[in-house]
Amino acid sequence: MDKYKTGIIFNGVMTALAVALIVVVAALSRNTALSEKATRTVTFAFTNSLGRLSSALPFSLFELLVCIAVIAALFLIIKGIVLLAKRKTARGLCSFTTLVATVLCVVSIYMLDTTFAYNREAPPLDVYQNGELSDEEILAASDAFFDDFIALADSLERDKKGFPVCELSVEEISDLIGKEYEKLDDEYYCDYVPRAKGMFFSSLMSEASLGGITFTPIGEANVNDEMPITDKIFTIAHETAHSIGIMREEDANLVAAYVLLNSENNLLRYSAMYSYFLRVLDIVEVLDNDKYEAYHGAIYNEDSVIRKEISAVAEFWRSKKMRLAKISDFFNNLYLKFNGQNLGTGSYDDDNFWEVTPSDPDEDGNVTYEIELSDIQLVLLTRYAG
Repeated sequence: MDKYKTGIIFNGVMTALAVALIVVVAALSRNTALSEKATRTVTFAFTNSLGRLSSALPFSLFELLVCIAVIAALFLIIKGIVLLAKRKTARGLCSFTTLVATVLCVVSIYMLDTTFAYNREAPPLDVYQNGELSDEEILAASDAFFDDFIALADSLERDKKGFPVCELSVEEISDLIGKEYEKLDDEYYCDYVPRAKGMFFSSLMSEASLGGITFTPIGEANVNDEMPITDKIFTIAHETAHSIGIMREEDANLVAAYVLLNSENNLLRYSAMYSYFLRVLDIVEVLDNDKYEAYHGAIYNEDSVIRKEISAVAEFWRSKKMRLAKISDFFNNLYLKFNGQNLGTGSYDDDNFWEVTPSDPDEDGNVTYEIELSDIQLVLLTRYAG
């Protein structure tokens, strides 16, 4: 048997082993207790080893590996086509099977490191739970939130477009956020927090309407460096959550919001508040319409720096054609549903995680509302509850 036929057999064996690992991981990850244990062992082991390596490099290891993978894939495809055209069947098939085996091996390793984390327990955070705050206490916390948010927004130095001024790189911001993550001392969280990297291909990320991407086997969070600063900070915190094994999108948002909101750094705290102030405004609209109108007016009046920033952010994304947005959204939605997130990309939207139930009208036609707050809303209120 010549070496090419041997190569085909070897590739077939590797493909079978990779598929077997994928099936086993997919089956075992349905068990939450096992998923929690696997995340704390396998996933944390990857982060503590390869995460340290990627953090030490002055460039994005993920981007480098993607470039190598694309070049290698194109080479194998072209080589295989040429060889088959020349009727060198064994050599051509060897080229194609090498590609298939390599892809499936990478997928199996990725799933071994990542899939369990999608079915682990919820992140433990020191926050109020539904039912522990009365409507009056919720409104008081909302008042404190908006007082701080508006004052903080006015205090920040801003550029001509209206964005807060920040001269720190993605890596430097990541170091600040990493110190905030280190305050989470529960064993649920990985001890080592990898460093996020700004992406060289950020313009491509903008075209795809993507803020960040984390390749968990190397523990590296990658962030679109073109984004407005407030979005960039929250994205770094979100992707950092992924890099330490918090994979569900709503959980990554939750932990990112908690870490940033409880920071003493004004810009980090402002990023969380800016990202989710509408969720507090939603609560106020239900409980006290007069206060809602007052806060809405304060934020969206012509002189408001917050309104100017909102307009500048919208203009930034409009300036990016985002011709790849539908494609990236399709595959991201598919990926999330495959990993058990039934809402798909809807998992990013906190509006999907609260519930408002109206009562029947009383004799005067008045309606009251029972609110089941989302975890992020509870984080925001906890920070400002007396």
